[in-house]
Amino acid sequence: MKPKHLFLLIAVSPALLTNCKKKELPTDNETNDPQFYFSAQVNNVPVQLKAGVDNYYMYSSYEQDVNNLYGFKANLKSHNCSGVCPNSIEIQINDHRISTFNGTSGADSAFMYKYYPLMAGNPMPVLHNVQFYSLFNKYSTNYLWNFGDGATSTMPNTSHVFRTGQYNVCLSVQDTAGCTNSVCNMQSFGNTGADCRTSITASSTSTLTATFTHSTLGVPPYNFLWNFGDGNTSNMAIPSHSYALQGRYPVSLRVIDAANDTAFAHLNYLTPNGLDCTTNYLIVGVTPIQNPKGYSNIIIKYTDAAGNVYSSDDFGQPANSYFKIVGVENYENNGNGQKTKKLTLEFSCKVFSATGSLTIEKAKAVVAVAYK
Repeated sequence: MKPKHLFLLIAVSPALLTNCKKKELPTDNETNDPQFYFSAQVNNVPVQLKAGVDNYYMYSSYEQDVNNLYGFKANLKSHNCSGVCPNSIEIQINDHRISTFNGTSGADSAFMYKYYPLMAGNPMPVLHNVQFYSLFNKYSTNYLWNFGDGATSTMPNTSHVFRTGQYNVCLSVQDTAGCTNSVCNMQSFGNTGADCRTSITASSTSTLTATFTHSTLGVPPYNFLWNFGDGNTSNMAIPSHSYALQGRYPVSLRVIDAANDTAFAHLNYLTPNGLDCTTNYLIVGVTPIQNPKGYSNIIIKYTDAAGNVYSSDDFGQPANSYFKIVGVENYENNGNGQKTKKLTLEFSCKVFSATGSLTIEKAKAVVAVAYK
C-alpha cells in the first residue's frame, strides 16, 4: 500500500507571542498530500526536508515584536518537536508595515515577487534612493523615464526610490526637431545575489573608430559577445571597431559568466561627426534608506543534526546572498483556523552560530506562513 504523506500547519495567536516569546505548539492537525519542502546545498552537502516524509511537518505561525511588527514564520521540522529541533529550518518574513497590537497585518501586500534583504545583525535597507543623470547631445523638449516598476518621470535628471530588486530602466528623449532616441538597461539595487551585471563605455579613437570597454560583476572567466549595431560583432573583452559611415549605432554587449549567469548592456554610440540625436544615462548615486525596525527583512534559522542553531541574523552576508519570493497563493486555514499563504522561495545565504558558520546555496523551498 502506498504510504500516506502528511503535513501540518500550526499558528499561534500573536496575543500570546508578543516580544518574540514562543509558546508550546498546540494540538496537531493532519491532512493529506504534502506540498512543502526545503532543498539546498548546505556546505556543499545536499539537504532535503519534505513535509510528510520521515515524520516532518510544516508549522506556520506569526508573532508581533516590541514594535508591533508582525513576523510571518514557516518552520519545517520533526513532528511534535519543541525547543531545539535537529535537522530543521525556520524562515521568518517581516511585515512591510507596523500594525496595532493584535491587529490586522499587512500580509496582503507583504509578499511580493521581489528580492528581500536578509537580516544580518542589523536591519537591512528595503528601499534605495537612486539618482539618474541623462546624456543627450541635442536640445531636448521631452524626457520620459520608465523605472521598470510602473513609475515614470519627465524630468531631465531625476531620482527614484526602488525596492531591493532588478529593474529595466529606460530613458526616451525627443529634441526640438522631433528626433527621438531611447536606451534601456537592467539595473540591480540592493542585495540580489550573484547575478552577472555589466555596463558599457566608449571612447572615440578617430572619426569612425571607437574602443568599447565594459564593467562586469560576476564569476570570471567571462564569455563576451559585442554587437556594434552595424551588423558586426566581436568576442573580445575590450574591442575596437571602425564604422563605414558617420551616424548613431545601438551597441550591445552580452556577457555569460562561469556560473552561467547572463547579463546584457546597451549603449547608443554616436560617431564624432554624427548628426543624430543620441540618448544614454548614468546612475550618479544610490542611497540606501535606513530601516531600523526591520521592515520586510528575512531571518533564516537552520539547525544541524547535532542541534547547533545557525542564524542569518548575525555578523554579515556575502555579496552573493539573496532571498526572493517567486510564488504566492492563498492556502487553506491551519490547525488553529488561521489564514495561511503558500510561498515559493529561492535563496542563498550564510548562517552563523557562536562556533562557526554554514553556507546555504541554491535553496528552493515551498512553505506556509500564517497571518492575522
